Amino acid sequence: MPQGSDPETDSRQAPRLKLPAMYTLIRVRPQGSKRYCWTGHIYDISASGMRFELDAPLQPGTLIEVRATLPGSNSTTVNITGRIVRYHDEPTEPGPIRMGMVIDSYTRPVDRRRLSDYLQHSGLNKAA
Repeated sequence: MPQGSDPETDSRQAPRLKLPAMYTLIRVRPQGSKRYCWTGHIYDISASGMRFELDAPLQPGTLIEVRATLPGSNSTTVNITGRIVRYHDEPTEPGPIRMGMVIDSYTRPVDRRRLSDYLQHSGLNKAA
């Protein structure tokens, strides 16, 4: 069973929005790196975290920096830092691996405002 898949261990604190994954770009790098190493797609997002996929699994506890481009008529880009907290797929399965991260901080104050406005006004459905 993938890590964190037990609803009783779900530690989310904020409602999540379901995103159209093929229209959401995420770029990820190890915290402190100058270059983004991985790209993928976001499945859902909240003010406290997100679920996304990359071609390579990152170990839970890995500190990362993320640039997320969220879909909509005015695409929104936010820069955040956080850490991987769980897998949503088995990391040994072939193909992209879905994983969850918790947001630890926003790169700039405007990033927090952009995500908050997006969550309130995007018109997207809440994730289950």
